[in-house]
Amino acid sequence: MLLLHALKRKWLVASGIVFLMSSVTVAYQAATQPPPTLEKQQGGESGAKSDRPPAVDTKALWAEVLKLNQATTEELQKAKLRQLRQDKAKAKAMVELAAKRLDTEDGRKLNYNAITILGRTAHFLKNHDAAERLYERQLEQAQKVKKSAESIIDAYENLIILYFDMKRYDQVIDVCERFLDLKGSEELERVKPFIIERLVQAKAKKGDFDEALRITRGLLELTNNSWYFLRLKGWVEREAEKYPEAIKTFQQVIDKLEAEEGLKAEIKDREKDRARYILSALYLDAGDVESAAKQLQILVNKNPDNATYKNDLGYIWADHDRNLDEAEKLIREALDLDRKEKEKLKAKGEIDDVRENAAYLDSMGWVLYKKKKYKEALEYLKKAAEDEEDGQHLEIWDHLADCYMALGMVPQAVATWEKGLKLEDLSKRDGERRRKITEKLRKAREMLTGDKIPRKID
Repeated sequence: MLLLHALKRKWLVASGIVFLMSSVTVAYQAATQPPPTLEKQQGGESGAKSDRPPAVDTKALWAEVLKLNQATTEELQKAKLRQLRQDKAKAKAMVELAAKRLDTEDGRKLNYNAITILGRTAHFLKNHDAAERLYERQLEQAQKVKKSAESIIDAYENLIILYFDMKRYDQVIDVCERFLDLKGSEELERVKPFIIERLVQAKAKKGDFDEALRITRGLLELTNNSWYFLRLKGWVEREAEKYPEAIKTFQQVIDKLEAEEGLKAEIKDREKDRARYILSALYLDAGDVESAAKQLQILVNKNPDNATYKNDLGYIWADHDRNLDEAEKLIREALDLDRKEKEKLKAKGEIDDVRENAAYLDSMGWVLYKKKKYKEALEYLKKAAEDEEDGQHLEIWDHLADCYMALGMVPQAVATWEKGLKLEDLSKRDGERRRKITEKLRKAREMLTGDKIPRKID
């Protein structure tokens, strides 16, 4: 299974690219105004730990909620979040109790620290209604109590990410525009390009590609075709399924970065790698497997200790029945690199346990399936699907069902496809996969009703 790195908001400031408030505001306002000649015109596996909260002492539970007020540092807040994520039943009970009391006198005793922790926990648990209320309260406290740029940025960012996860793009746009209207410190101004980026992405997600591209073109004109906004243009083109245009744009991003003199070498290399990684995915979107693999080979050779690049190259080869021995080798190396990295993080106290990457497990199971080693493949695919956080992906469950079918285990395959079809689509590719699964499921059900069970493979 392929991975795609999430872009973090800190890279722009770290790179030394600073946009003045006046420039950003002029660019956004100019880009959002219509042309002068136009008028204005949006299930887990058996045996899994239950998330159902046990009977608890409400008074004692509320006391624990209030203790979150004392998490005054980022490290303490991270530690509390880790603890709550380890005990989902307790976390769920605490979030529900806090949400219930939020607008009462008791709820007003919760400070910014507690509200932030509870909001992120609710978001993690996919209790979106509670997360929305808690994040709104976080924003209120950030503006009225904390009054620091950092807390205000964090609250807005939490709301934007939540609404993206909920696919409520109109609200993403509203929150972005509220942020862009803020007047304040230089720190707030530096973040505004990221907010404009999110606004453009929300418009594209709504299907308003022309408007998204028009805003982006305005920003490009103002910033002398900066690689940052050029990359945003490529993102919108990909979302619009204009793959040839997006490929050309990301090639230009790499060229721009190569010629950029104001960036430190380390930052330049990192951003070029990110652009090349997206370029590989674009080639795959366009059906050019050879070019996609070539980009990943460049990345693997340049970054031999990067597990993601090795996994993705191995998976692409396996999925298209190419270089299966080398693909297996790369994926095994990815699993090993990932395990070693997590062991280091655990030793530092940054994570609580070392858990194998569900996407890499799926890749290993898939390459073994392609090599007709079905029994070995089944163990990896089952482990991938059992991951309650990262294994709930249609592609993983489809692979597991295919493996069950190859082993003659049709009832298990049917049950697996049925569960997979209940999962949310995470990419545009999932739509096509869903159609194929529906057809495979129909044929498998016919086998069961007609007793046409394939011979089990020994």
